[in-house]
Amino acid sequence: MRLVRILALAFVVVLAACGSSGSKTKTSATTTGSTPATTAAAAGGAISVGQTSLGAVLVDGQGRTLYHLTKESATNIVCTGQCASTWPPVTVSSGQKPQAGAGVTGTLTVVNRPDGTQQAAINGQPLYMYSGDTKAGDTHGQGVGGVWFALSASGSSVGAGAAPGATTPTTTKTTSGTVGGGY
Repeated sequence: MRLVRILALAFVVVLAACGSSGSKTKTSATTTGSTPATTAAAAGGAISVGQTSLGAVLVDGQGRTLYHLTKESATNIVCTGQCASTWPPVTVSSGQKPQAGAGVTGTLTVVNRPDGTQQAAINGQPLYMYSGDTKAGDTHGQGVGGVWFALSASGSSVGAGAAPGATTPTTTKTTSGTVGGGY
């Protein structure tokens, strides 16, 4: 039980560090060789559909759950800097397109990130992994901050608007009217 409390406290500290300050100012991260972001190609190729505790959701080539930030669009990327460390974008090499694997029915495209890299998207929604998911099938990022959600094969949010499930980490309440969660 003590380990669970320590892990929960550590997670809250990480979320607080990644939380929004309420500012609309966009920042961009410099991509380096040590970036935690995994490209769709490096992760084993195609974006496909895998089974998780949430049901069938989009996964990368290693079976890791893919998420989207509901406050983003193809033309408004806000998860940069420290946020992109917690929520690594699914990037593709310049000039490449993400490949739809088994079960994907939405349209995979590429969007341009503020740092110049290209990010995989489904139906215009940029795709991310969650650093708290350590193995295929993990869904610890689901519902974080009420703005991060896994996606179905068609690209729609899984469980958006529903009460967070048992795998949803606790987030901190903010007083600025914005929601934490690393964006």
